Amino acid sequence: MVRIAVIPGDGISHEIMPEAVKTLETAHELYEFALDYEIFDYGVEHYLKTGSVVPEDIDDIITALPATFDAALFGAGGTDPRVPSGESAQAVLRGLRRGLDLYANVRPCRLLNDDLSPLKGKTSDDIDFVVIRENTEGYESGTGGNFKVGTPLESEIRPEYNTYGGVRRVIEFAFNFAEQQGRKQVAVAEKGLPNGLWSRVFEEVSAQHPAIEPRHVHVDTMAYLMITAPELIDIVVAENRAGDILSDVGGAIQGSRGLAPAGCFNAEKDFAYFEPVHGTAPDIIGQGIANPMAAIMAAKMMLDYKGHLEAADAIERAVRATIASGTVTSDLGGSSSTAQVGEAVRDALQRDAAN
Repeated sequence: MVRIAVIPGDGISHEIMPEAVKTLETAHELYEFALDYEIFDYGVEHYLKTGSVVPEDIDDIITALPATFDAALFGAGGTDPRVPSGESAQAVLRGLRRGLDLYANVRPCRLLNDDLSPLKGKTSDDIDFVVIRENTEGYESGTGGNFKVGTPLESEIRPEYNTYGGVRRVIEFAFNFAEQQGRKQVAVAEKGLPNGLWSRVFEEVSAQHPAIEPRHVHVDTMAYLMITAPELIDIVVAENRAGDILSDVGGAIQGSRGLAPAGCFNAEKDFAYFEPVHGTAPDIIGQGIANPMAAIMAAKMMLDYKGHLEAADAIERAVRATIASGTVTSDLGGSSSTAQVGEAVRDALQRDAAN
């Protein structure tokens, strides 16, 4: 049984998430695994019904999810013109990441079709790496704040807060992930002190994994390599802000952030959550042109996590086949709608299962 909490969130999430859920239902029918899910309408839809984006006890609700569900499928939290400024489903995101301590944000960057590459001469053989972003500390740890707001003396403090334990566990996660996936190299990308915490812990952990090649690369150099020589990259582990930026670069070189999924994990927990990484896209809300493929690939990652590898691989093949057919949204150069792309993926999934 795969038990899922589906939390659409804000913006285009209510357009793309139904396509991911319907694709899961199709895979469940074709590959005969048990599937159960519940939809939590937190975000803009909850605001339109109740006047609040999330319930007052949202932290308790998120904390209780692992007792009932195996995983969560989340859309996006952020800007949505239908709710007041500052109101969003970000509380859900914070609860899933920091509240449940899902510290390792795993973002694959794989080119699914050679024609999508914006990099001259680079193919799917060259663009296939993973960014593992620390998810609970760093620049977005929530430890900063503003004071003297609204005056010429207003100040903002947003420290990069990293702990030995937090840094060590995400680096260990990266090396273990590399071994599990048959990868050969892990690079740490950061811009800290020459002998700072990330550098020292990386050396400690890499010494315990002699079969994996360690590399220390400044984050700006890593961004350069992603554009000029992505074939040299295998696994990248990075602090929160650097990992966020690098993974968005990864989304660009695979053709669109509309193709980029992520999964968030804690190696000691049996619960994870999965999401597309493209955000709320307020400029196209309600137009029916958002790309659902990142959400569908997030659902694919979830099936991988739950051990339904045959169904997960079939979903990826269906996405690849749909891209090859030209049934794609405008971000990939096409003119198909969100619903048309989702339906095309499910048709390809059914054809794949019949062969």
